[in-house]
Amino acid sequence: MSRTVLCVDTDRRVSSVASTIDADDKLTAVEATSLEQAAATLEREPVVGVVTAYELTDGTGLDIVKLLREQAPQTPCVLFTDVSPGEINTASFEELIVEYLNRDLPDADDRLGFIVNDIIDHSAQVGFLAPDDEDERLETLAAYDIEELPIEESFDRLTDLIADHFDVAVSFIGLIEEDEENFLACTGADWDSLTREDTMCTHSMLQEDVMVVEDIADDSRFNRNDQLENLGIVSYAGANMTAPNGQVIGQVCVLDHEARGYSGAEQETLEQYAETAMEILELRQSLLEAREPATEATVTYAEEQ
Repeated sequence: MSRTVLCVDTDRRVSSVASTIDADDKLTAVEATSLEQAAATLEREPVVGVVTAYELTDGTGLDIVKLLREQAPQTPCVLFTDVSPGEINTASFEELIVEYLNRDLPDADDRLGFIVNDIIDHSAQVGFLAPDDEDERLETLAAYDIEELPIEESFDRLTDLIADHFDVAVSFIGLIEEDEENFLACTGADWDSLTREDTMCTHSMLQEDVMVVEDIADDSRFNRNDQLENLGIVSYAGANMTAPNGQVIGQVCVLDHEARGYSGAEQETLEQYAETAMEILELRQSLLEAREPATEATVTYAEEQ
């Protein structure tokens, strides 16, 4: 399968860069001559890599990096430019894989295809993205005494209902911990947990609305994730479990072994199921907290007699 690479450069240079990419048997180029065009392309079609100049008509290569962070955060980028690294604020690259290649080097064109393929090969599982307030999110999650809450049967019934309603292979309720996602209930599969690097929910939780992936083969964030392939995951939809303070602590998700989409009404229903799961968790936690002071008071009274 050919790898689609977005080439962003000026009108004068973009065709040359695209031709270099197309010359590689593994790569197919699509062109953009501005930040605006690049944004439209990323929204319109999945790409597995980006090659961008530093100086653009409506911005810089750093703006492309920021754009990738927002729209396709695991997509690697090659900064193909004659601007020296000393003139570029490389701190802006942070979590993204960004390779620098000086286009004035004698063998720059020959090296470009190799570098693009290499960073794509090594970008599939490069850690994971976390929200800016991750510490507060984890504190919110820790406040729920999951091991003491009688939620297993309720959540099992809920995932059974969800799987039946959407006619999907797998439905699960998962809490997103610091390094992994733990499944509290799972219908259609026997899963206990997945690492944050492997789970699609670590991306879904960053979206306010339901995240839908109709076919992971077409999504550069997931199409080279061996774990997802081993689990037989082809399509995905996930809705946030949001605590009263606004922190997302988990996901209610549906998966299938074939490509499929979800209508607006179906996405709204999935959000309602996620709200129900959160309400069950809240209710059980409230009951647990209400019982604890009563128990302590009873013990104290008995000791005084």
